Amino acid sequence: MKKSVAGVVIVVSCLLTVVCPSRGGVGEEPKGSAGLLAVGDPAPDWTLKDAEGVSHSLAEYKGKVVVLDFWASWCGPCAKVMPRMEKLHRKYKDQRVVVFGVNSWETGDAVATMDKKGCTYKLLLKGEEVAPEYGVKSLPVVCVIGVDGRVIYCRAGAEHKNLADVIEKHLGEHKS
Repeated sequence: MKKSVAGVVIVVSCLLTVVCPSRGGVGEEPKGSAGLLAVGDPAPDWTLKDAEGVSHSLAEYKGKVVVLDFWASWCGPCAKVMPRMEKLHRKYKDQRVVVFGVNSWETGDAVATMDKKGCTYKLLLKGEEVAPEYGVKSLPVVCVIGVDGRVIYCRAGAEHKNLADVIEKHLGEHKS
């Protein structure tokens, strides 16, 4: 019963995110908006397993830009974000950028959903274990962590059209 109620709450939150997206400046949410981390906040470390059971942690990717897309297969707006994440992954896969689909509050088959959509970026499971640390209460949410471990973008909803610009600017400011 608890899982059913939690699932309904998440679905309603997901729908409200589409109807009432958070408003913020380019690349950021205002501090405290929707409870998400703000630009400049240190990103909490996490450890999650991928679909093959291999553990990944934020600390492993220090010095890289890390894109976290919190999503679920049942979330319609999440499906709109996935092609953008794939485009980012393909554009930056040979640079200092890694894209993760952080599957959260899943009730279906995350691996099958990624395959069906042709997504080749890394899938992390059980994202609900770290979502609260990032202020994620609804889906989708995209957080981008800079090479210095600080948030450079964090926004709820399906519109993330300027991510490449945010990443390019950050990489330009942090050339290695």
